[in-house]
Amino acid sequence: MTFFAIFFDNSGLIRSGWRALFFLVFYGIVSLIAQVLLIAGTAYLAKDTSDQRLLGIAGLFVGTILAGSIAWVCGKIFEKLPFAAFGASFSKGWLKHLIVGNLLGFFAIVLAILPAFADGKLRFAASSEPLSVLSYQIGLSFVFFALGAAFEEAVFRGYILQTFARSGLAWLAIALTSLIFGAFHLANPAADWVSTANTILAGIVFSLAYLKTLDLWLPFGQHFMWNFAQGSIFGIEVSGLKFLSPISLLVETDHGPKWLTGEAYGIEGSLGCTAALLLLIAAIYFMPGTEPDPKLTGLSRHTAVTPPVS
Repeated sequence: MTFFAIFFDNSGLIRSGWRALFFLVFYGIVSLIAQVLLIAGTAYLAKDTSDQRLLGIAGLFVGTILAGSIAWVCGKIFEKLPFAAFGASFSKGWLKHLIVGNLLGFFAIVLAILPAFADGKLRFAASSEPLSVLSYQIGLSFVFFALGAAFEEAVFRGYILQTFARSGLAWLAIALTSLIFGAFHLANPAADWVSTANTILAGIVFSLAYLKTLDLWLPFGQHFMWNFAQGSIFGIEVSGLKFLSPISLLVETDHGPKWLTGEAYGIEGSLGCTAALLLLIAAIYFMPGTEPDPKLTGLSRHTAVTPPVS
């Protein structure tokens, strides 16, 4: 193996591992600087509000924009790709993929809840909060969950997964990004091996959703509605975090046990969630009518550039 073969493949592209590493380092540095500046710039807001979602929304917005921008820069420099290759543009079928993703996300969370509800361990009652309070709180959570899903999809199913997939290594990218996705949630309250396994499985679900359509709209829709439905509709902790939706349409009563209801972590810590995610994988695989835009199919192939001079 020549020296250049360590860094470049046979078609002259920098190897996908180096491309992904550059993205991670570049994004990490820029994101850290941006977040420090954002915290300094919103210090006054932190003193004037007790609702941390307002600060979180600003951080998620900046993080999402940076992830998409740096993905575009990396795609342009290393693979001569337009921004459309990132999968966040309004490509053919994007709206249908978004709607289907939302429907799948909602029905999946209902399936996850169903075993505990049928057993009587989870019960729900209508919220008694005034309509004005309910509307504001659910609206704020809607924005937070939308940006949270956009941020995580841009980072975990964005350039890293995509650039490996273009090199024929989608399986490796799915494994790596899903494991990191699971580790990312380990610090959440009440996390355990079941919740971590389910989070890794969710990473696989969202990765397969991207590969199904080659855009981020299907996984974004699933991810967003999964979180929004459990938090703002059913009143369940989202990955162990209750402050994300302190007031919801329904009020949950949880009688355990943890394997059935997830208890303090929420339904994502239950075996019912595991079953729902496995069914979601099958739904994605067999679902008709979600073919990718032919332009995205062309952009997803290995791109040839002029080989380096050795």
